[in-house]
Amino acid sequence: MINITGVYVPELLSDETMEQLRAAVSGERREQSLRFQRQQDAQRSLLGELLVKYVLKERYALPSDTLTFSKTSYGKPYLSEHTDIHFNLSHAGDWIICADGKVPVGVDIEKIRPIDFAIAERFFTASEYRLLMNAAAEERLQLFYTLWTLKESYIKFVGKGLSIPLDSFAVELTEPDIARLAEPDPEEDSSGGWDDHCQQTCFFRNIHVDRNYKLAVCSAAPFGPRPLIMLDWRELLSTDEV
Repeated sequence: MINITGVYVPELLSDETMEQLRAAVSGERREQSLRFQRQQDAQRSLLGELLVKYVLKERYALPSDTLTFSKTSYGKPYLSEHTDIHFNLSHAGDWIICADGKVPVGVDIEKIRPIDFAIAERFFTASEYRLLMNAAAEERLQLFYTLWTLKESYIKFVGKGLSIPLDSFAVELTEPDIARLAEPDPEEDSSGGWDDHCQQTCFFRNIHVDRNYKLAVCSAAPFGPRPLIMLDWRELLSTDEV
């Protein structure tokens, strides 16, 4: 089963709370948080680590003091001693999201902001760009972020980062909240290597979390009917870290 856990933090936290958060994370994360110029970035980073640890403890009975985190050569974090447990983190604006399961998973959340649609022509396949530009003008921005988060969730699912060009694969909406991976049209440039990274079976899901955001998940296993779990960020400070 794939789980998606969301934490909503719409306000800037107090200095005292920020110190509590820093006391509960790794030294590396603590130092990293002090380098952010914006407090919102710092608190998302701190809460992101605490969210992963909370999920691993509550769902897999793995206390934080037993965890050893490593990164692949592409920078994707994993548990060194529990490689059968997979997790992925994304945050944007007021949201921090963690996806986890016993199979590979990738998650992406984006805040919906006005954009220049030329970015879609650059990063989408020709078929995705046609779909976007043929949409009604009032629907186009929402559709852009739907496609963008689906594609980003797939990149994170594969775990090879930007070595996979976004225009080397296409996602196709089969239902309003469900998509599938589709090979680019023959005339499209798939020099990114379709055969190199698109042979894994994967499942996509758009999940409604906030009208101002788009959230997408890609996994090697199907999703249950209600995969989203909401937490109050204060619950992250009730673990054995503090």
